[in-house]
Amino acid sequence: MKQLMDTIKFELHDMATMMTAILCFLFATMIVVSGKFRPVSAFLLAGFFLSQSFISVHELVLYGDQFRYTVLNNSPNWFFIGSLGYAINGPLLYLYVVSIIRPDFSLSVRHRWYLLPLAIYFIFFIGIFYSQEYWVKHQIIELYLFDLDWQFVTMDTLIKSARFIYLVMSIYLINKYREQLKDLRSNIENIDLTWLKILVIGFVLVSLVGVVLALSKVINLFYPVEISLQIFLGLTIYYLDLILVCFLLFFSAVNISSVEKVKDQPNNSYHDYEADAEYVDRIKKFMADEKPYLKSTITLDALSELMDVPARELTAILNGHFKMNFYEFINNYRVEDAKEILSADENQEKSIADVLLMVGFNSKSVFNTFFKKNVGLTPTDFRNQRFKKNN
Repeated sequence: MKQLMDTIKFELHDMATMMTAILCFLFATMIVVSGKFRPVSAFLLAGFFLSQSFISVHELVLYGDQFRYTVLNNSPNWFFIGSLGYAINGPLLYLYVVSIIRPDFSLSVRHRWYLLPLAIYFIFFIGIFYSQEYWVKHQIIELYLFDLDWQFVTMDTLIKSARFIYLVMSIYLINKYREQLKDLRSNIENIDLTWLKILVIGFVLVSLVGVVLALSKVINLFYPVEISLQIFLGLTIYYLDLILVCFLLFFSAVNISSVEKVKDQPNNSYHDYEADAEYVDRIKKFMADEKPYLKSTITLDALSELMDVPARELTAILNGHFKMNFYEFINNYRVEDAKEILSADENQEKSIADVLLMVGFNSKSVFNTFFKKNVGLTPTDFRNQRFKKNN
């Protein structure tokens, strides 16, 4: 009976890793069948979670005693297959982020370069492990030689670092996307990127710990590193993975944020741009007479149509002549209107919230930020100062 209990008993961290693998697999399945994503986005995100599942299985088989020796007794060839997930994990998430913010994105032959880490990693293990004799492979696993050999340790560090770089690039892409929205929209607060940010930043943190662990193994080749530190880092990854996946599943059950796709804007420098004087006058007159900025949902395309100025030309004029993007251009007009309202005696009873809504803002924090940037005072301080002067 004791032998049976020892066989089925898992350590807590083994169970955490196994749960992560199962949840990631279920997450990937849910994404495919939910129909909430474009086919290409669903394929990429499901592939990311499937690769994450492979990573968890790999760690479970490599270091989980209850699984490790069972698999080893079957065949050492099963080891390291799951580690291929490290090589494809980062590129899949990066391409997923691209796919949901680019309206014309589709997988093409040029994207094959994102498979380069996978190809290099696969060729490495064919040469360094799978081409070896059976007994050599068995010994490498049984004696944990993969944590002591410079070739294994170096490749492990490189592939995990490449994964980390792809995930950091995903964060950069999200931040760049928010800046691009400012060329198209006057309000960006209703674009909810919460789920996407949790997904990317969460796995950036997990992968960062993985890189630190890999580097500690490299250092250990030259200078002894406490095994307790490496165990701590490894367990941290297991539990962070589980917590993150559970949170993402819970968040997704409530809501998966959708984002507005944007087209890539030409990377032009507007320093030497000479605006069409007729267009500039038309823009100034229209803004003064029609006050389109009072509509909180005004967009670049809508303003372009109202003024009969091509969207690309309007973008160039705003950036080249007025030296600001659409987001700044519209909100500056709103601030000027707010100053007039706050300065008028008959509006003293109006609250700051009333004023910001009147001029087209829909966020108090954005209103305060723009107002203080332009005026040097908060709306409340501006009103109080004007009121004191008048009295």
